[in-house]
Amino acid sequence: MKTGMRVIVGCLFLFSAGLISLGVFLSKGKELQPWHFPAPFFEPFDYENSNFGDYIAWSERRIRASRIDTSDETVIANLKPFILEPDQDCPVSPDGKYLDGIVLVHGLIASPWSMKPIGEYFNSRCFYVLAILLPGHGTRPGDMLGVTWEDWDVEVRYATRLLAQQVDRVYVSGHSAGGTLAVLEAARNPEVDALILFAPALEVDETSRYAGYIQYLGRFFPAASWFELEPEDGVYRYESFPFSAAADTWDLIQETNKALAQNPLDIPVMTITSAEDTTVDVQTTFEFMQGQEHPASFTLLYSQYTLPSYLRTSVQNSNVPEQGILSLSHLGLMTPPEHPHYGVNGDYHYCSQYFGQPRGTFEQCKAGQRDFYGEITEANMERGIIERIAFNPFYDELLKEIDLFLEQVSLDQRGIPLQRQIQDSFPRNIDN
Repeated sequence: MKTGMRVIVGCLFLFSAGLISLGVFLSKGKELQPWHFPAPFFEPFDYENSNFGDYIAWSERRIRASRIDTSDETVIANLKPFILEPDQDCPVSPDGKYLDGIVLVHGLIASPWSMKPIGEYFNSRCFYVLAILLPGHGTRPGDMLGVTWEDWDVEVRYATRLLAQQVDRVYVSGHSAGGTLAVLEAARNPEVDALILFAPALEVDETSRYAGYIQYLGRFFPAASWFELEPEDGVYRYESFPFSAAADTWDLIQETNKALAQNPLDIPVMTITSAEDTTVDVQTTFEFMQGQEHPASFTLLYSQYTLPSYLRTSVQNSNVPEQGILSLSHLGLMTPPEHPHYGVNGDYHYCSQYFGQPRGTFEQCKAGQRDFYGEITEANMERGIIERIAFNPFYDELLKEIDLFLEQVSLDQRGIPLQRQIQDSFPRNIDN
């Protein structure tokens, strides 16, 4: 009995020593700042009985309580959720509803401002637009530590329910993890009529499944909670990334897969993605789209290299080195090049791939001293300093493709047989 007890105690000691060693290792070189801890904001929100205006006001209070780095009213305004109502001359149905509406869901560590241009585009097409601010986002990175994917899901369901009260056709559009949330909502909610997805996160690196275990070390080693700690100069997105966010993304994907297995989608789905995406698994996205049998479903695939043609897929060349562009990345597929922050002349430069490296490469990239824009693939990185492109240089052509998709969905809703015709050769250079 005593021998068995000694074995148990010895195993517990080794296990504890291992956890301590891991916590020390994961904390090494990480210096936490006040914004790496959750903000003292505890006001709950009544999703059942509040309108979207209430939600915007509550979100603004949350932002102001958290953003100790700025009091800039423009920044605060850009971080808030937003609503764009159709013009008075937009058509309505006999029951007084607008014809179309869309919920916009931004990506992981981003904010609604990344979806504002595409929201304005939809609004110009007489859409009723609701854009949400996912819990833990748009405030301070530390707020990510106290939320789960279920918290994000609650807000998507809330906005979709409100939108369905205003419009006849409900669209949901999301970027990255926002795209995953959109798919999950559509799989559970028969009121969703169509999806428009930007680089949806339908599979990520399998190591993310273990991040959930690591996050518990943060209770004893706060710095160990963080996978990446970088200077927070993004204003509208976080540069630091906690293990909990990776774990929640993994769990969200698993829940979405379960929902799809029980309720396969039978609605039109348009997906915009880059073949060179280094954040999500593009092959999984492509397989998902090949399984979408609705005749209006369509994939716009940007590629740096020549790819064969596929059913209901347009492969578009994104390799334009003479313009300083090698490929499109996971970021900014829905962002115009004129964007004041993420665009060509914007003040944001994505350079995390160089953080901590010697020779001042990170500083050069942050100063805009790039050799090329592109995704941070191994092949691209060998060609010089790569600034991860955060905008879509082919944005106008993208809008034309979305216009065609909206037309197809509208025809389908009226019971008219449809078949999308892709007449261009593959791959198609949209500069021509």
